[in-house]
Amino acid sequence: MEQLAEDQSHYEISLTAGQAFVAFVLLLLSLAASFAFGLMIGRGQSDDHLVLRKEQVTVASVVPKKTPAKVETSVKDEDFKAPPTTIEPAPRVEAVPLSGTAVPAKAGTYTAGTHTEPAYAQLLSTTDQKTAEALAAKLIERGFTAAYVERTTSDKGPTFRVRVKFPTETEARAAEPKLKEFSKEVWITR
Repeated sequence: MEQLAEDQSHYEISLTAGQAFVAFVLLLLSLAASFAFGLMIGRGQSDDHLVLRKEQVTVASVVPKKTPAKVETSVKDEDFKAPPTTIEPAPRVEAVPLSGTAVPAKAGTYTAGTHTEPAYAQLLSTTDQKTAEALAAKLIERGFTAAYVERTTSDKGPTFRVRVKFPTETEARAAEPKLKEFSKEVWITR
């Protein structure tokens, strides 16, 4: 045993303060170079795989699906029928000429009930895709199933807009207080 202890040799490295500083600086430079190289590779790959387009990006595929308890509902034939549209006649207007005899209004003039043009409530416009998708997912979870993320490009690069589609502007204005729970500012657009 004593012979084994004597055969083992120990090596010791001693560095001066200057040598240790130079070694530390070289280590930092190599780390910075590898980080910069990784950024260059990452940017090159993301540019190759991204295609700029003006389409709506839905969040439905990103939102994790919860498995709700089974709820059975019966579907009736009436569920598939379109609601009846009624055309109300315009109020009858009678013009009274100076002579005092009544002139009937033109027959057959009707106005449509309500003009339906879709309206959009925009809650957020950002360059951060993850933030936009998270807000849209939260909206969908809380009942706004028509929420989506729209991707556009601007001078700042890709922009992501979180919007909710409504059938009419009236419905969008009615939902505005509930939407303000998710965002301070809500813009109603067409």
